[in-house]
Amino acid sequence: MNESTPARLPAAARRAQILEAAEVEFARNGLAGGRLDAIAERAGISHPRVVQMFGSKKKLFLEIVDVTFNKIEAAFESTQPTLVALGAAYVELLQRERTVGLVMLQGYAAADGDVQEAVRRRHLDLMKSIADLTGADAWQVRTFFATGLVQTVSAALELSEQRADTAWSAWILQLVDPSPPTI
Repeated sequence: MNESTPARLPAAARRAQILEAAEVEFARNGLAGGRLDAIAERAGISHPRVVQMFGSKKKLFLEIVDVTFNKIEAAFESTQPTLVALGAAYVELLQRERTVGLVMLQGYAAADGDVQEAVRRRHLDLMKSIADLTGADAWQVRTFFATGLVQTVSAALELSEQRADTAWSAWILQLVDPSPPTI
């Protein structure tokens, strides 16, 4: 085997390698701007091999959407079933894996009916899961997801304590309070 020939990997390992490369590419460029040749190059394989394994760019993007929602579900399953703990787990995931928030935003923005349907289905399933796990009512679930969207956008914009505009960043991150109003 020469230097230009990629090492043989088991199919599952190769698939994981492609998914990792695709996650980065689609997080940066979305469905429309993502390039299979860039994914193939990052994974160290040929463009035709990516197509052979996934069928099309859209199918690969849909797989990345599923991978992303699965990561969120796994984060939720690894903590206490309270809105505060689930929110903290989501923020930790966004901080640990920046691509999660970016893929979420790319999925929401995709101008493709199949992608919109997949994102809609997974998002609604996640909302129902939160309600079931926590016993939260509709208002609390909406507020939880509104807070999550602020956190997702904030992570995508890299708002954090390291920024020069820390006070502004902190204000943005505290805009949505997950607790119900007292009357």
